[in-house]
Amino acid sequence: MHDLFDDTPERCPNCGTTEALPIVYGAPSEEMIIASQLQKIVLGGPDEPEHAAQWRCQGENCRRDFS
Repeated sequence: MHDLFDDTPERCPNCGTTEALPIVYGAPSEEMIIASQLQKIVLGGPDEPEHAAQWRCQGENCRRDFS
């Protein structure tokens, strides 16, 4: 299966890993819900805050949101 997103995240400022999922804001489509269930994206909610995080770390014991 080919990746839905080609963006590479920066290193997590908390744990240093580059393993992160993109956070997608807005009303989720059916495709977005499936991508979230497959752990390809994180649903960020219906409204994007002014300084919204773009990534959620997938490092063990971290899970920090960052830009």
